[in-house]
Amino acid sequence: MKKTPFLLAVVFCFQKQTMAVPGHLNLPYNNIGNQVKSPTKSIGGKVTDNAGKPLAEVSVSVKGSGHGTTTNADGVFKIDANKGDVLQFSLVGYPAVTITVDDRTSFSVTMKPESAGLSEVVVVGYGSQKKVNLTGAVAQVTAKEIEGRPVANVGQALQGVIPNLNVTNSNGSPNATPSLNVRGGTSFTKNSSGDFVIQNGSPFTLVDNIPMDISQVNPEDIESISLLKDAASSAIYGARAAYGVLLVTTKKGKKTDKPSIAYYNDFQWNKPAAIPDLLNAYEIQDALIKAQSFTNGSASTDMITKLAAIKAYMDNPTTASPYIMSVPGNDASNIIWVANQNPYKEAVRASSPMQKHNLSLSGGSEKSTYYASLGYLDQDGIYKLNTDKFKRYNATFNLSSQVTNWFKLDFRTNYYNTTYTQPVNPDGKGGWWRALSQEPERNVNMPLHAPANAPNNMGGMYTDNILSFMDYGSSDRQNTENLLLGVSPSIKLAKNWNIKSDIAYTSNTYSEKRIIPELKRVETSWYSTTNVYTSPSSVYKVSDHYNQYLVNLYTDYSYSLKNHNFYALAGLNQEWYKDNYLDATGNNMITPFVPVIDQTTGQRNASDGESEWAVRGAFYRFTYNYKGKYLLESNGRYDETSRFPSYSRGKFFPSVSAGWRVSEEHFAEIIKPVVTDLKLRGSYGSIGNQNVANYIYVPSYGTTAQVNQLFNGIRPVGITPPGLVDPNITWETASTLDFGLDATFINKLDMQFDWYNRTTKDILVDGSKLPAVLGASAPTQNSGELKTKGWEFSLKWRDATKGGFRYDIAFVLSDYQTTITKFNGNPNNLLSTLYVGQKMGEIWGYQTDGIFQSNDEISKAPSQKQLYSGILYPGDVRYANLNGDSIISQGANTTTDHGDKRIIGNSTPRFQFGVNSNFSWKNFDLNIFFQGVGKRDYWVGDNLYWGAIAGGIGTKQVYNDSWTPENTGAFYPAYRAASQNIQVQTRYLQNAAYIRLKNFTLGYSVPAKTIRHIGLQKVRIYAAGYNVWQYSKVPDVFDPEVLSANYPMMKSFAFGLQVTF
Repeated sequence: MKKTPFLLAVVFCFQKQTMAVPGHLNLPYNNIGNQVKSPTKSIGGKVTDNAGKPLAEVSVSVKGSGHGTTTNADGVFKIDANKGDVLQFSLVGYPAVTITVDDRTSFSVTMKPESAGLSEVVVVGYGSQKKVNLTGAVAQVTAKEIEGRPVANVGQALQGVIPNLNVTNSNGSPNATPSLNVRGGTSFTKNSSGDFVIQNGSPFTLVDNIPMDISQVNPEDIESISLLKDAASSAIYGARAAYGVLLVTTKKGKKTDKPSIAYYNDFQWNKPAAIPDLLNAYEIQDALIKAQSFTNGSASTDMITKLAAIKAYMDNPTTASPYIMSVPGNDASNIIWVANQNPYKEAVRASSPMQKHNLSLSGGSEKSTYYASLGYLDQDGIYKLNTDKFKRYNATFNLSSQVTNWFKLDFRTNYYNTTYTQPVNPDGKGGWWRALSQEPERNVNMPLHAPANAPNNMGGMYTDNILSFMDYGSSDRQNTENLLLGVSPSIKLAKNWNIKSDIAYTSNTYSEKRIIPELKRVETSWYSTTNVYTSPSSVYKVSDHYNQYLVNLYTDYSYSLKNHNFYALAGLNQEWYKDNYLDATGNNMITPFVPVIDQTTGQRNASDGESEWAVRGAFYRFTYNYKGKYLLESNGRYDETSRFPSYSRGKFFPSVSAGWRVSEEHFAEIIKPVVTDLKLRGSYGSIGNQNVANYIYVPSYGTTAQVNQLFNGIRPVGITPPGLVDPNITWETASTLDFGLDATFINKLDMQFDWYNRTTKDILVDGSKLPAVLGASAPTQNSGELKTKGWEFSLKWRDATKGGFRYDIAFVLSDYQTTITKFNGNPNNLLSTLYVGQKMGEIWGYQTDGIFQSNDEISKAPSQKQLYSGILYPGDVRYANLNGDSIISQGANTTTDHGDKRIIGNSTPRFQFGVNSNFSWKNFDLNIFFQGVGKRDYWVGDNLYWGAIAGGIGTKQVYNDSWTPENTGAFYPAYRAASQNIQVQTRYLQNAAYIRLKNFTLGYSVPAKTIRHIGLQKVRIYAAGYNVWQYSKVPDVFDPEVLSANYPMMKSFAFGLQVTF
């Protein structure tokens, strides 16, 4: 009874009612007996799954108190609670489990995984929904599905993971980022030659509701990625969502989490996946001699002399001379170089290192959460001479604070900085990788430096070999710096009614500095040099600063009336963009050691530009479901953009979708044990596309800095009249019809299938040609249309054994075809540009009819003069006469008169697939990921492949199987320069389908009991490979993903460490 005076004092001060107490005193009372709880005690235990494997990161909380903790790597937890309290256990992918605290102090808790189709919450536009309630085409991947891959950016990690998210790698350069496309052809665009081609547009990407380039996101900061594919799902984002929407959610801290520090590193070695096996100098010269013998009957004496000198040099390269003189003993005659360089082996390293580091801090309390991270990547390129280098820095900070019970404030900042430095490739060479395969007499026969004893004190001087340009000291430094600041306040007006806002500022800066010192080189004479491509020396600088401002304001409300469930969202969006661009060039540097424009003595040029644009929209979402069985949703947006005239800036784009969960019907109960969930859905909607140039509707004058004529002794500024504009320019509109099916079988197998038909109308293209006497080109008009049809399929199986072995296997497959249905820019239906009825990727060519074996065959065959005006020889390609006339030709090169040409293939990647498998047992985990393309044709027109036939160096593959009088059954034509033999044709069309082991990762987590005593929560080590193996029929000189003479993809091997404190 010692506590009685204290209790009586509390009662007396705070209660209003009365009660009888010992001593017969009447005191205020308000059910104090109901508030006195049993003493708090420490509760512990372990959480496992149904296979007995410990579950880490399970949230354990005392229901109704806000007090909680999480399980460690062994599934163990400790928490203070009272008898009668309810403990709640929750983990993504598992239904929540509750237990009531009794007299026990230790509990064993089992959580059974629920099908992802039933429990998964998917991020959608301005909110989230349960996957079972989705009626549009939406896919989501979590961090776990893409983590652990030795990749440099998020785009690479997404390849093959989501069906019909088409990831294209154009090259393997350290600063390369893949392009992303959703569901195929989207619009038209102009290529570098000014011709219209079908465009595979990229999805609109938002990171935590703020527009941002996905390549600027640190992969380690990602929590989940959602892809909105159809118009019904992405219509809420309006003006820039015509090609799909990619929603990235970054990691946040968790409430009641203690501060947690995580460190991750990855050390990697990269080697080119494909290096050409080039001919050596002797083989190249021997091939030239044989080719001359084919045409002239015998080779010249000079060619035979050069061959002998090459052999002498190759037999003894340390003492033999790398050159001979055209007139022996006369140093003033022309130099004949006879060295044996392999440009790729001299220029490319066998392997190059890369390292990644990431440090993060996260945690939270009942009122706030925080997540902060720092990322660093350092990658060397593969150039041996003047190595290219890439560095990246990332910083992220996310803070969320529940200021009051009705007001919440989220703050986000992101910083991104990259620098890429490489040697400058000479203009006109087509990039380093292509340049290395050209001009064998320079790049193979010339050493990098003239020999020390060269005449006229030329010893040690650079030669005209392409490697000289790589080695001598030019540089191109590109820097990208981005800063994002965002704040998101939200107000809870009532239980189911919220007002939310996003306010963000993004600063994007790109700068580049290109330094090209003069390079004097020995070419064909010891008494003269060349400086072509480097004279005058120059400094070029560019700065592009891009500011972006965003405001979102929206409100949502949910309401349920018995079995009827309603949800409504409405909001406003405003975005402003301003771009400032400046570039300048200075020629003739005083010294390359001070490479600034101010220190140049030659001509200086500068130009700049400014542009602004804005978009404004009002959007809504309305959803309804009855018993979670019948689903209805509508999304829409009214958009205005400054890129169109004021009278056509605004347009409304609605969508509607519906779903039927068949598995919830009474008649489906009989199949419920097998078909856990079955949903049919359909959608239709339209979205506008405003991704066009600024001010396209404004007639603009052109200017010339100085005209060529003198007026009063000066050359004044010239003004050119404006071109024609179409006053009726308006939005492109993409409309999509989608039907889908989602199913889950025996709670372990998830399946999803979608078929879609997307039509893009009013595409902006050049109008019909106008009479030349008008003096102006046709204005841009809304006169194009295309249609894309496709389908996508995904399957995922997950299971576990009683022995603790867990695994899941996912398979994705997709296909699409895009067809032009309207195009006014080609009234004659020429094959050289777009035409109505054309399928994206069509390859027109000739049908090969073998190789000519004799002059008699040539004389009896249809003439090929229209393809080649010269003389045909045995070993040349023979083409089939498909139209029955006496000549091989392309006719008028139109769809109605194409001569002997026909459609022989299609370069569009078809049946793109991915197979992702995860296995874990005890402390070991394994990921195996295959990715590939099931069907694709490719025409190789590059001299890296054809070699001497196209004037290049060439590879052994073609050379060793080329036609000769002794090898008449060869696959390739005679190995000599002959453009007529490399017309696009069936014989040499490549099958570019492939399968690649994209990722292989083996990890081991140190048991928690081993590391707990030193303050560690988790330690994992792993080894990984990227692009480890592939099967393809593409020639070895090319990577099946890149398919061109370009910086190759990397084959990578890595090991790393993950530590959590």
